[in-house]
Formats: sequence, C-alpha cells, structure tokens
Amino acid sequence: MMENNFFNSELSATLKKLGISVNDTNLYLTAFTHTSYANEHKAENNERLEFLGDAILDFLVGEYLYRTYPDMPEGDMSKIRSKYVCANANAEYAVFLKLNKNLRLGKGEKEHGGDEKHAVLADLFEAFLGAMYLDSGLDSVRKILNLVIFSKIEYIDKGYFVDYKSKLQEDIQAESRKGLVYQVDNEIGPSHNKTFTVSVFHDGVRLGTGIGKTKKEAEQEAAKQALAKKVTK
Repeated sequence: MMENNFFNSELSATLKKLGISVNDTNLYLTAFTHTSYANEHKAENNERLEFLGDAILDFLVGEYLYRTYPDMPEGDMSKIRSKYVCANANAEYAVFLKLNKNLRLGKGEKEHGGDEKHAVLADLFEAFLGAMYLDSGLDSVRKILNLVIFSKIEYIDKGYFVDYKSKLQEDIQAESRKGLVYQVDNEIGPSHNKTFTVSVFHDGVRLGTGIGKTKKEAEQEAAKQALAKKVTK
C-alpha cells in the first residue's frame, strides 16, 4: 500500500520531471519509515539513511558554494551553508517535495502531529537524500538540491550575513541594562546528529525560539525570531 502511495504521489511526479527513476523501492520505503513506525511494525527505520544523507547534503552544498563562488571566504561559505542546511530549512524542503505525504509514523507519533514536526521532517529529507544517493548516485541528489536549494542561493543578498544574536543584543542594550539568556529547551537525536531547540529570554520573558543542528544555529534562529517579533510590534 505504501509503495503504491509513494509512486502515485506528487513526489513521484517531481522525480520523473527531473529524470530520476526509482530502482530500489525498499531504500525509499526505509527512508520514509520513522522510528515510531519501525518499532510498532518491526521494520527498519530511516536513521542510518538520515546519517548518510546529512553527510551528502553538507558535502554537495559545500561543493556548490566552492565552485560557484571562487572568491568567497570560508567564513561566508559556512554562514550560507548553515542558513540553507538546518532543521528549519530541511523541513521546508521536505514539505516542498511532498515527502511528508508519504511519511510512515507510529500511531502515537501521528496523533501528536509528527508529520508537522520540523525535526521529523528534516530527518526525513536527509534520509530521502541518502536513499536517492544509494539508488541512483550523486548526480540525482544534485538535481534535487538544485531545485530546492541551489536556485535560491543564486539570489542571496547581503542581508543574509546578519549576526542575529549581536543585533538583538544591541537592540536590548539600547533599552535595558539586563542581558540576554539563551536556554536549551530540548535536544533530540543520536549523539552524532542532534537537533537543538533554544529559547532566548530577557528579564524572564521569552523573546523567541529557534531550532538547529547545533546550539549556535538554534541560538541564531531564536534571536532572528525575537527580532522579527520586535519589527511586527
């Protein structure tokens, strides 16, 4: 049933449009199998594919930046990659490709909205890339990344290079002598690939919350959210 759903989905149409054919259906079924489903049905989960896909994603985005921007400093390349390769961004790619429509979740996880959780969707995207790499190679993965990431990087503007933590600190210091406190709300995933949720507080008030693959990335996202709230007030 799951195989039929997969090959009749919008995702299948996307792959066909890119000229990508599926050879090993079991790889993709595993990529779409969350741990909660695997535990309930004694199936293989997608964590190993996620691990592989994470490494491939980092490599290919790094390669793209290196080849496309020969004069760009290493620090700027790292900033761009952290912007386009993070839990929030990866979750958006998963939804854009309709991967969430075919995600296999356990009953409890599904009831708690697992198909909308950024961490779950981000892991799914990486597992999907891992399956695609094993099934049809790096060029197929590059086609997907060109669709969801590379085409966006080409239009990047200087506004991206903002240190949101520093900007928020400056804004707060202009209004108060009390500093900011960043607190880790949650961390999930295996030790080699954790996802952090961090909130930023001022004088006991939560200003924003962010998610990232590192604490620093999550802190930047939290500061960014806090600044966005200040702008909309």
